[in-house]
Amino acid sequence: MGMTYFFISLLTTGVFSFVFTYFLYNPNRLPFQHTDTSNKCGLAVIGAISIGWTLLEIFPQTNAWSSIFSSFGIFPFLIAAIGLSLFSIEKGPLNRFWVYLFITLISVQFLPHTILVFQGLLPIELDRLSSSIIWAIFIHLYTTLDKLENIPLIQTQALCIGLTFLFPIYPLVFSSAISVYPFLILIAILGFLFYKKYFPYLRLGKTGAAPLGFLMGLFFILLAGHGMWLAFFIMPSYLYFEWVYSSIYRLTHRSHQLPIKYTFYLSHVVQKHLNGIGILPFLFKRMIFISLLGILIKNHVIFALIALFILFADLINRLNTWGTPKPRIRDTFSDIKKVSITLWDSAKKELSNLKKR
Repeated sequence: MGMTYFFISLLTTGVFSFVFTYFLYNPNRLPFQHTDTSNKCGLAVIGAISIGWTLLEIFPQTNAWSSIFSSFGIFPFLIAAIGLSLFSIEKGPLNRFWVYLFITLISVQFLPHTILVFQGLLPIELDRLSSSIIWAIFIHLYTTLDKLENIPLIQTQALCIGLTFLFPIYPLVFSSAISVYPFLILIAILGFLFYKKYFPYLRLGKTGAAPLGFLMGLFFILLAGHGMWLAFFIMPSYLYFEWVYSSIYRLTHRSHQLPIKYTFYLSHVVQKHLNGIGILPFLFKRMIFISLLGILIKNHVIFALIALFILFADLINRLNTWGTPKPRIRDTFSDIKKVSITLWDSAKKELSNLKKR
């Protein structure tokens, strides 16, 4: 892969993410020029990703994706991602899930016969149908979690960081393109975050969550096609945790209906401590650990379950005690010393009282 073309794509992706966001969502427009697009910034990010991926695709030196998928390269998937972003601008009468399923049913037809999610256990037609349904559910989950501000954003960054290690760790299995394309997604998001720093109210919204969920699902299909099916369950496991927690909470509080935003675990943590500062950076670090675990673990199920249990136990414990002082060993010994002195003084008083009697 030509490094010149790579750095051109890298720079272009980040810059265009900033530029597109500025022209589409410039908050300094006059009142009659401005529309409320603060929740639809994903279109700018997906546009930047599309340009970056296309630059890598059109040069013969960097055209590695075609050898992975088909002669159509990444273009069918880019068109699907842009279509999902445009579709998500406004909510229509049709349930979003059926649109996601329609898109995934078409997209799987562009996968080569060598990419089988169920590793040949099912006929290829059934494999494609099952993959489409799972893919659509995953996109739907991504868009549902968009109600938790910035969660799809940091989850995508964590997943892309994990995916960039595919080629260095498994050079005989995966092409270098598998590391480059998620890295460009990460750069596009960083370009958006650089702009968002000046206007914090801007959000990706469903125009970003839906196509990003689609692209992440595409990478998971590629991993499953190479036998790494466990990554689909481990890498985005925090999303599954929030979805399960929210579902159980809504089921047990049916008599007290709340907006879905307030049924997530993270929302309860922020409400409990009345302080969300530092929680998202902490959560982002844990998501990176989980994402890397999904890449490194391959298909060792028992070890994966043990590692996930430890990570989530630490995560929940840290969030439940957020903002409280952390116990130190020195403080523990100091408390033991104070208690011992108090007990000794009490014992001496008792002995002196007995002698007087």
